[in-house]
Amino acid sequence: MIIIGEKINGTIQSVRDAILSRDSAFVGDLAREQADAGADYVDVNVGTGIGDEAESMKWAVGVVRAATDAPICLDSPDPAVLAAGLEACGSESPFLNSVTGTEESIKTVLPLAARHSCPLVALAMDEAGIPPSPAERLLVCRSIVSAAAEAGIEPDSLYIDPLVLPLSADCTQGRVTLETLRSIKEEFDGVRTVMGASNASFGLPRRSLINRSLLGAAVYFGLDAGILDPTDTELRAAIYAAEAVAGGDKFCKAYMKAYRSGGLG
Repeated sequence: MIIIGEKINGTIQSVRDAILSRDSAFVGDLAREQADAGADYVDVNVGTGIGDEAESMKWAVGVVRAATDAPICLDSPDPAVLAAGLEACGSESPFLNSVTGTEESIKTVLPLAARHSCPLVALAMDEAGIPPSPAERLLVCRSIVSAAAEAGIEPDSLYIDPLVLPLSADCTQGRVTLETLRSIKEEFDGVRTVMGASNASFGLPRRSLINRSLLGAAVYFGLDAGILDPTDTELRAAIYAAEAVAGGDKFCKAYMKAYRSGGLG
């Protein structure tokens, strides 16, 4: 599974403060510790709601790039902020997070991804918000997949997020997410999937336990990438175990390698 480190996110108070004060040491340390923990990409979300987020994205990309060579995932609902991040990345083709099923997002974000040959996260939501049922979310996914194909984006560069909502508000949301994930994998040949598992545990104690349980089930249904905390060793261990149980780890090689290196805790 591709691991996208989630810790540089402007919705977290300490990160928000670091972005606004331009605390390069703090943000650089977050990038470095996630890369050292095995993140395949480092997510960069500078959404603070204050100031020029395009300039903040340029600054943050520079800080992350100075701290680690790990690839970057640019994370913003604003295409202008994504474009600023792409400019700061130069010749690098980062992950883009994200496009939605809204007409404006499809019109502005898909061309960015196609022009820069970037893997792209697509959220199963549109102008009406997040659909309540798997069938309705799949309808949104169909429109995004069709538009992406027209824009010249290859299926294996599109990562659909079935979306995870807090179980504390609605205990059925884990099942809705997993059923949507299964439907995506069954319907769209070559299209990949991604999930931000920590949303599920919002407002609950021992959040990592919920996240581990959801990710384990999601791996069975074919999850390709996770936006998560790579420094959570128990979470990483659960992913190794789930991939072995689901038959995605031939001869359990990755599981055994993680064991020998101390990666299973």
